[in-house]
Amino acid sequence: MEHVPFSIINQYLKGKLLHPSRYCGSKFSFLKIFQHGLYYHFTKQEYKIIFNYLQFPIWFQKLVYQVKARIHRKQKKTYLLHEYVILVPDRAVLNPSGKWHSIYFDRIAELIGKERVTTINQIDSCAIKSDFSVSDFSGVYPALDETELDVLKEVKLTLQVARRSMQFSKSELKQIRSAMHIFFEEFRLYYNLLKGQPTQKVLLICHYHNEGLIAASQVLGIETIEFQHGLIASNDIYYIYHEQFASVIGHGFFPDKILVYGPYWKRILENGCEYHSPIIHVAGDYLYRLEKEKLDSVEKENIVLVCAQKNLHDDYIGYVTHLLRHAAKHPEWKIVIKLHPQEKNKEAYYPLAEAGVDIRDTETPLDMLLKRCKIHISIYSTTFYDALGFDVCNFSLQQYGTMSDYAADMISEAVALPLYLEEDPIEKYYSVKSQNITLTPREEVYSSFDSAEIQRAIGLNGVNN
Repeated sequence: MEHVPFSIINQYLKGKLLHPSRYCGSKFSFLKIFQHGLYYHFTKQEYKIIFNYLQFPIWFQKLVYQVKARIHRKQKKTYLLHEYVILVPDRAVLNPSGKWHSIYFDRIAELIGKERVTTINQIDSCAIKSDFSVSDFSGVYPALDETELDVLKEVKLTLQVARRSMQFSKSELKQIRSAMHIFFEEFRLYYNLLKGQPTQKVLLICHYHNEGLIAASQVLGIETIEFQHGLIASNDIYYIYHEQFASVIGHGFFPDKILVYGPYWKRILENGCEYHSPIIHVAGDYLYRLEKEKLDSVEKENIVLVCAQKNLHDDYIGYVTHLLRHAAKHPEWKIVIKLHPQEKNKEAYYPLAEAGVDIRDTETPLDMLLKRCKIHISIYSTTFYDALGFDVCNFSLQQYGTMSDYAADMISEAVALPLYLEEDPIEKYYSVKSQNITLTPREEVYSSFDSAEIQRAIGLNGVNN
């Protein structure tokens, strides 16, 4: 995989997706599905190309699903879901007593109540205890019904139009076809799971790569509600859509509502055409965090905390290696690197431990590290916002790494100060402290937890705004 700045990727996508007729059917806009495929092509992720039947006639595909249904007929089980279904991602924090909590949905599930909610882990290895895992429902579907067949026909027709348009290369079409196959398989999974259930609301993190779930919910009349996952910036691929996509957004597998941490994020979303003010709800800081009493006992130390981003280990390892040379002039300081919870190459960081770097994974809550450290460094990250209010000096590495366009956003949005590779962050820290520079207030980013607003947004008490 090649890491390319999102601003460059966005330029490529806008050019390729200029004509809606080439990625839209009569009922659905496959905008985001085409984005997935084109993104994988542009970043050279050939392993994303998978075998599928979408190049074959509809009758043949229908026959394949009939055969599969007969093979798995005896495996079919019946599951009873509740009024609310939460799709739980693999993001957890360990409390002092050794129990894992969902960072995003622990407080939300408690607010709804066990008798009204079913939780489903999206990843089998998730440490959080839930009612089910998505894998529990896979591979046991009946033959295609008329609704599924209509969706398959639209997928097939859209791919034919895209191919005939001569807009896309063979490699691009392979990736697009694979992305459409994944979409349809996920649509089938969630359609068959949710069909006939009393479920009225589905709560999720990240609308992108959940298009099959959203499509299934839409055809079944189930409301989908997104909860903010973290950083939303102007350079995002799947947020802040340009006006050129305004005509197709309404059919593009976006959720019905989104809940955000604070007014800061609502203002950012309003710059795009996919979310409008009435469906953006400021929920406040609903994330699971350590009890305030636990944090109050933690004192500041001379720590430089580096928060790494997912799958950017080359950038962060390179910088920490360089940072060690600056730190050698300040023996009273130490370096801690916090790995991203979804980092797939964690072992790549281990050699840094031999050089004296303290490596922390999910076993150490971020709040605890922010409470202890004095300096926080990253390129771009939600951790910049998390650090606000913790008396931490935020430094965003500029003109370094593949996501330098995001790093520029951190400065323009007043959540971090610029840091360049040649600069000693510890010396700069002492200079900044003497200047008393003010960044964005924490309450703008993480306002107080608003249970009443959350209840209104998700229709908990029969009020659905």
